[in-house]
Amino acid sequence: MITYKSRFLTRAEVWFDNEPAQTDRPVDWILYNLRSQPVPGAQSRTFYTLLIDLTQTEEQLRAQLSDDTAYKIRRARDRDKIVCECCDARDPAVMDAFEEMYKGFAATKGLPPLNRGRLEKLAAANLLDISVARDPQGNPWVYHANYCDSRRATQLELPSLYRALPQSAARNFSGRANRYLTWHNILRYKQQGLKFFDFGGWHLGTDQEMLSINDFKRGFGGQVVREYQCEQILTLKGRLVLCAARLLEQTKSVLSEENEPAVNSAREFPVQASVAIK
Repeated sequence: MITYKSRFLTRAEVWFDNEPAQTDRPVDWILYNLRSQPVPGAQSRTFYTLLIDLTQTEEQLRAQLSDDTAYKIRRARDRDKIVCECCDARDPAVMDAFEEMYKGFAATKGLPPLNRGRLEKLAAANLLDISVARDPQGNPWVYHANYCDSRRATQLELPSLYRALPQSAARNFSGRANRYLTWHNILRYKQQGLKFFDFGGWHLGTDQEMLSINDFKRGFGGQVVREYQCEQILTLKGRLVLCAARLLEQTKSVLSEENEPAVNSAREFPVQASVAIK
C-alpha cells in the first residue's frame, strides 16, 4: 500500500487482492485497484483488462502472438536494432526523462499532467518498473511505466513519440518499438517469476481509437477478464472534497456535451493510467 496527497486529501492505494496496511498517517480514502471481487462497504465499478498468464512456457506465449505482432517484434529487434532497457525508477534523472516525454504525449492526447508524486511513491516502495526502447543512436522512442509486485505487472503510463511524428515511416518505427518493448517486458517478468501481466484496461465501447488500442493488445494473446475498481471514503473531509470534485466534473461534462453534441458517450474507468498506444 502507498499513501500520497491527492485533491487535498491523503489517499491510499491497494492493489489486487491485498489488504490495507496499518499506517500512522490518517487516510481519507482508499482506492482498491483490480480486485477479483468488490470490497464490502466500498463503491465498486467493473473494470475489464487483458491478462496474460506468465506461467506458460515462452513457446506457448510466442504462439499466441498474431502474425503481424510477431513480425513487427522481429523487425524491431533485427532490422531496426531497437534496444530495450530497464531503468532505475528511483533515479530522478530517469523520472525527469520519463516526464519530459510524457508532457509531449499528454499534450497530443489531451491528458492531465503526470502525477509524478504518485509514481515516486511507487518507486520508493519498489513497485514501479520503468523501461525504455531506444534506437541505435540511443534516442528514446517509448517508455513504459508499470506497477509491478511479486506476482503481477500492470501497465500504467506508456508515453511515446508516436502522435508527434509527422511521417508514417517514423510512426511505424515507433509502433514496432512499442511492441518490442511490451514483448521484452513480458519475457522479463516471466523470468522474474511473476504470474500475470496485464495491459491496464480493455475497451468495451465503440470509440474507434480505443478499439484500435484493443487490436494492439490483442496481438499479444491473453484473455479479457472482469475485475473491480473500488473506492472507500473514510473521513467526512474526504466525502466533502470528493463530492465537490464529482459535481465539478459533472458540470464540465454537461457543458462539454452542450458544446459538442456529437461526442461519444462511452467512458473508460482507468487504473490511474494511460492505455497502451501504437
